[in-house]
Amino acid sequence: MRQPTSLKADVVIERHFHDRLGISFLAAGTQGPAIVFLHGWGAFKELWWSALRDLGRDYRCFALDMPGHGESRIGRADRIEAIAELVAEFCHDHGLSQIILVGHSMGGSVAVEVTLRDPELVARLALIDAAVDAYRMPVYTRTYLLPNVGWAVFRMTQTIGRTFRPLGQRIPHEHGGGWIRPWLRRASYLATFDPEGLYRILRSLFATRADDRLRQIRVPTLVMTGQLDSLAPPTHARRLAACIPGAQYVMIPASLHNPMDERPRAFTRALRRFLDHSPIG
Repeated sequence: MRQPTSLKADVVIERHFHDRLGISFLAAGTQGPAIVFLHGWGAFKELWWSALRDLGRDYRCFALDMPGHGESRIGRADRIEAIAELVAEFCHDHGLSQIILVGHSMGGSVAVEVTLRDPELVARLALIDAAVDAYRMPVYTRTYLLPNVGWAVFRMTQTIGRTFRPLGQRIPHEHGGGWIRPWLRRASYLATFDPEGLYRILRSLFATRADDRLRQIRVPTLVMTGQLDSLAPPTHARRLAACIPGAQYVMIPASLHNPMDERPRAFTRALRRFLDHSPIG
């Protein structure tokens, strides 16, 4: 059942649930090539709200809650490979024979797996602050996985999120960007997710390696990074772009790890430029 939730420039954002796959998702736009958005670890589908409102004018957009996040069931999809299979099933179930795949952080790792496993499905690939080969990221990104203390630190992070949740829930999805309000909103969402499921997925993220397989990617690819990202820093993004044949590299100024949330207009402009220069059909 469709539930219209927002209207801007004739773009309606609707909430849906795929019963068989247990996937909650947003849909926007009724014509043009299909874009599938995959968020990162601990995030949520509404992170793409501003992008959906803009790109929905010219594309059919789908933003998924990853398994174990938002309203999506984790089931057995607690590994990057299993999540990639689920995303491909979602696309096939919706009759999407070719897609533009946009993956952020952990979603970037999933997007790479989908592209390598089902190259006929993915026509264009955009990797945003992507945690591809996460084992190469700074050592502090693995804090939650440290023996003895990691689990306690993670649960403390969720407790902090619950403290700020009343404030975070008041921040609209279209908040105009910045650092503080987006962080409060993200923290309030993270506090509600099942910690054990998230923990299993995080372990899989750091165990998943693309390495030399990246050179097998043959679709037009955009690698985007936030200028001030300390999790998947620009050096990590540049290495990723160098490994994928013909990949474009773009940096979003004054952005941390979530340019679609912190600099939504700059993010959408950069993504549109990439799509305009590598159209489908």
